[in-house]
This record gives sequence, structure tokens and C-alpha cells, in this order.
Amino acid sequence: MALSGINMPMAMVGAEVVWRNTLLKFGYTLPEVKEFLCGPAYFGWLLMGNLENIGGPLPDEWFKEQTVLQKKILARMREYGMKPVFQGFFGMVPSSLKEKYPEAHLVEQGLWNSLQRPPVLDPADPLFEQMAKVWYTEYEKLYGKADLFGGDLFHEGGKTGGIDVTDAARRVQTAMKQYNPDATWVIQAWLGNPKKELLAGLDRKHTLIVDLAAEFWDNWRKRKGFDGFPWLWSHISNYGANIGLHGRLDAIATGPIDGRKDPEASPSMKGTSSTPEGIEVNPVVFDLLNEMRWRSEYLDIDTWLKEYSVRRYGAEDENLKKAWIIFHRTAYGTYSGHRRPSESVFCAPPSLKRDKITASAWSQCRIFYDPDLFAQGVGLFLQSADHLKQTSTYQYDAVDFVRQYLADLGREAYYNLVDAYRAKDTKQFDYWSERFLQLIKDQNELLSTHECFFVGRWLDMARSKSKQPELQDLYEYNARMLIGTWTETLSPVRDYAHKEWGGLLKDYYLPRWTNYIAYLKGTLEGRSLTVPNSFQVEKAWINAHNKYVLETGVDPVETAKRMYRKYHI
Repeated sequence: MALSGINMPMAMVGAEVVWRNTLLKFGYTLPEVKEFLCGPAYFGWLLMGNLENIGGPLPDEWFKEQTVLQKKILARMREYGMKPVFQGFFGMVPSSLKEKYPEAHLVEQGLWNSLQRPPVLDPADPLFEQMAKVWYTEYEKLYGKADLFGGDLFHEGGKTGGIDVTDAARRVQTAMKQYNPDATWVIQAWLGNPKKELLAGLDRKHTLIVDLAAEFWDNWRKRKGFDGFPWLWSHISNYGANIGLHGRLDAIATGPIDGRKDPEASPSMKGTSSTPEGIEVNPVVFDLLNEMRWRSEYLDIDTWLKEYSVRRYGAEDENLKKAWIIFHRTAYGTYSGHRRPSESVFCAPPSLKRDKITASAWSQCRIFYDPDLFAQGVGLFLQSADHLKQTSTYQYDAVDFVRQYLADLGREAYYNLVDAYRAKDTKQFDYWSERFLQLIKDQNELLSTHECFFVGRWLDMARSKSKQPELQDLYEYNARMLIGTWTETLSPVRDYAHKEWGGLLKDYYLPRWTNYIAYLKGTLEGRSLTVPNSFQVEKAWINAHNKYVLETGVDPVETAKRMYRKYHI
């Protein structure tokens, strides 16, 4: 991060320890604190005020280990001259606080995607100042002093409850500055926030706005540089670490420069930022954005990609350069309405929605490019396999690009099986259904050759957090739920963090598609059948502890070539 010019990293590890220490000073017992805090997979949403008490309770050892880890992280950040961003106290409190302090003015925030949101303690309530003082004191005791604090009032549909938002914002920032006169409140620009009335209560010199998805929403442009408040051009690029190829490279290459040249926005633009929901996906996107930090003029993407191919694979190779130009014209293009990665229909809950089918609630499975042209690019890329197959970056990309190729073929097969079903064409339905299911099996085989696309790696990392079997099971449960059902009951965030991963395709996605297609086949034959309830099967996988072991001695590049040749005639 330091070598890429990142000097203001988020540093939220161990914030749950601050919550523990703070709440213990306000009449909570440790078990009551744990009832509020969520499991390890959900801290991001807890800190944003979206949910509480899911995936827990946390064990005692967690707090000690995370404190040690955060201190190591912070020591390295500070050694590199970075200024970490801590979690600020903006009023989010446990729902149970009303039982401890019945006179306190709590603003209920309702539900977030069927989950109970924590309320907001009115910053005008005397309890707010008391809790804020303890919060910042406990933070410094644990992790040292900081100048930057993140946190957002009324995030993603929160309710103001009739309080004076301008006054509330002023009080939140005042509490920060009472702790540290140099404190800056780091606020997300997202879905209409921060509202003008919130900004009206803030000191510009102590505020920084991160325009989260500037590569798509362009909030900074619409709001004219946020009326002079300091701001960062930021991009998200992926949601839930979904691994479909996606990047909006043209937008990333032009957006930061546009901001620097805009007469209204440029004076208050302070830099660029990246706020992805996952890493280890689409590495070209991070490389490009990191480079834009150093540039003050526009660049030619095709020229940059040719140079990128040399850096990434360590070889001057015309096939790779040509392939990357095609990838720019296809999967990594910038298209109107294409904010999120195109989702794989393999990961979608089965239905006959066809053009409107989605894996998660806020995206789409359709693609915005010519799949035949993309397939041509994959073929060019694989022509360099013989002399690059031992290069780790080439191995990763070969698997990833063929994975996308198979996903595109799966989308075509799905469309055709739906059309055949609606036309009551049993022969065509059988053909396309068999092809569709085989594509899932082939993709599972491909992705099971590389650890970065294998569910076993994810689950093993979760279990390695503890040596105690019952805690290993808890951590694995969190890891499975996050990439699967996401919640313990059926909710809109089901499959939000879906993954095309080896093992997961075989045991989670394939069974529900197999059962659904068997149901469709039965109805074509005139039988009266009930639509399969795949959620119960998904929950069974979430609660399982079967072991996934990566096969050794299997060449990922040769497997990618074989899968490509199987379908590309």
C-alpha cells in the first residue's frame, strides 16, 4: 500500500475491543456486549450501523488477539508515515441501550435488508457526550492517538427521527475535536449522503468526504466538488468480492484527472481513494487506480495495457498485448448502467426470469460486451501458455479468463433452456440443460486447480484463527454464511457475496440448479410438482464442516487450455 502511494488507510481491526471497553463502563456485562457485537464476517456492516448480533457471540480470545494484531498493523502503518483512519463515535449504540438508559433519546433506525439496525443516540442527549469521551479515551489507550475518524450518520436509509441534523453533525464533530483538536471526520458520499443539512453543521477544515463510487456515480461532479468541502475521488470496483471480470478502466483513467481539472471541484480535491469490498479480484483495476495517483494528465489506456502486460507477466509478448486490448474492448470496458460486475448465472438462485435473473439483489447477469470477441481474446492469451505457464500471474489470469468464458457460455445455455422450456420443446430443453449443468461441473474442475479460486482456502483461513475446535467451527460458519446465504434467514442479501469457486460450485450452486432443472423437466412431462426450496439445502451447506482439499499435481494453465478447447471450436 505504501509503495502505491496510499497514506490514509482504514484501520478498523479491533474496533470491537473499543466497543467492549466502552460498553463495560456504561453498565454492560461482557455477555451483554457480545449480544450486541456480530461475528467476524460482519464487522464492516456493524460499524456502518447496518446490523447487530449476527454470527456471534465472539469468544474471549478474539478480543486479545485482535488487539495484538491491530497494534502490529498500526506500528507498520506509522513506520511508513501513514495516517490510519479509526472508527469515530457518531451515535450508533446497541438496541439494548434503551434498557440501560430508558431516559436517553434513541432514534430507531428500523431494518436493513430484514436485519435489525442499531439505533442512533441523539447527539444532543447528554449521554452522547459522555459515551463519546469514553470511546475516544479507550481507543487511544488501546491503539494510540489518531487524527482521522470514519463513521456515517443515517447510512443507507437511516432515519433522522425529527432531530436537528445540522446540530447533530456539529455535535459529533465537536466530540471528535474535544478529544483531538486536529481530528478530521471522514465521511462517505453514498446514496445521497452526506446531506447538505449535515454538512452545514461541519467545519470544512476538519472534514473529508470520500466519494465512494466516483467511477460510476460522479457525485463530486453533480455536487460541484461538495461545495468546497475537501474530498477524494474514490472507486469501489467490486461488491462482495464477486469475481466477474469488471473494472470500468476508462472511467478510472479519466475520473481523477477530470476532478483535478474541474474548475469548481479541483480546489477542494485532495486525492484519490479505493474502497473495494474485496481484494484479490481484477488486479488490473488496482494497478491502474494506484498509478493514477501519480498522474496529472490523461493516459492512453491501450498503451498502458500493453505496458501492463509486460510488467504483469515479465515478458514482451504480442499475443498478450493484443489480448489485453480485446479485454479492454469487452469485459473491462466502461458501459452505461454497468456499475457492478456482471454476475454468473451459475451463482443465481434458479428461476425462469431469463434477462432479469440475478445472483444478488442489486446487479444483473447480463453482459455488456460481445462474448465472441472476448473469447477471441482468451484464445490469444492462451497462445502464450507454453513459455509462461510457470508464471504465477499468468496462471491466475488464465484460470480467471477461462472462468469468465465458461460463465458467458453458461449464460447463453441458460437463455436457451428457458426459451426451450417456454416453447415446450423437450429435446432442446434436454440439450441446453445438460450443457448448462456440464458447464458448472467444468468450471468447478477448472477453479479447483488454483487456490485463489478454491473455497477450501477461504475456509481453512477462517479455521486457522483458533486452535479450539468449537471456535474453528464458529469462524468457519461465519466464512460460509458470508459467501452463501449471508444471513441466517432468507433475506434480500442472499448470495450477495457469491463466488465462482471450486468446491462451492459443486456443493452449493450445482445441487440447486440440478434440482430446479429436474423440477422443470417434470412439469414438461405433465407432472404437478412443487418448486424446490433451495434455501434449506443452502443452509445445510452453511452449517456443514466438510473439508475441501486442493488437488496437487494438476496444472491450472493446462486445465484452462483444455476447457477452452472443449467449447471453442
